[in-house]
Amino acid sequence: MEKKDYIKESTYANYSNNIFNHIIPKLGNYYLNELNHKIIQDFLLGLSKNGRKDNNGGLAEKTIKDITIIIKGSIKKGINEDKIKHIELTFNYPKDNKENKLYVLTKREQNKITNYVLENINSKNIGLLISLYSGIRIGELCALKWDNVDFKKNCLTINKTIQRVYIKDKDKNVSKVIITTPKTKNANREIPINKNFLEILKKVKSDKEHYILTGNEKYIEPRTYRKYFNKVLDELKIKHFNFHSLRHTFATNCISLGVDYKTVSELLGHANVNITLNLYVHPRYSQKKKCIDLVCKVFQEKVI
Repeated sequence: MEKKDYIKESTYANYSNNIFNHIIPKLGNYYLNELNHKIIQDFLLGLSKNGRKDNNGGLAEKTIKDITIIIKGSIKKGINEDKIKHIELTFNYPKDNKENKLYVLTKREQNKITNYVLENINSKNIGLLISLYSGIRIGELCALKWDNVDFKKNCLTINKTIQRVYIKDKDKNVSKVIITTPKTKNANREIPINKNFLEILKKVKSDKEHYILTGNEKYIEPRTYRKYFNKVLDELKIKHFNFHSLRHTFATNCISLGVDYKTVSELLGHANVNITLNLYVHPRYSQKKKCIDLVCKVFQEKVI
């Protein structure tokens, strides 16, 4: 845990939780010189069956990846300090076989939410439109201040995020809200704002140091805003879906309208365009058929 002073607090929270919840309970009774590749490999494979459950009955692939990174880093340090013998650092871990199902709002659901906000404009409600029409994450939304809106350049600057972290330590467990820079460089970005949408924002605009969602100097944290979002869905008689689906819907709308993938990736603040492609670019059968027909047409022309 000596990295505490050199990493972001959210990363430290992730490290500490994985160490105290998963690594120490299973590997904590071993002396360093007792550890070997098989013990660690069996531990990693077992994580798919033990611990906090996901839909596959074990830890999610990303969590197991994070744990693997911690173990590899610890082993390397031990080897460098001659506290542990050399251990092969190539490990296998269970992969998620399930297809990620991203919920995308129907046109009717998008229209119901949009109309509701326009008929009930206030600081909290305006956040729903910002998410639906810019694709920003809920942590980024909660961290937005009016200073982030440039009414002259018609753009929104994303440079902060709010999240609640749970830090587990030997002596205590701490839950706290932190405001920090986004995780990746690409997440710091400028998003253009439509002029008509700017006029809507002006109706609830307040001091530049005020948070957009509250209209004052006190922020609202993501879990509280999610509860409010669910109340809106209940009022509109829309089935509950994850707040992140607003972001999925924005991205899917962009792709459907023919916006190039690089632009969509930058608007979403993805680390690279491959993330955008893997998440959102899934050609429909009709598109695949059109592609095959075009190729066959060219072939037939050459033959003739």
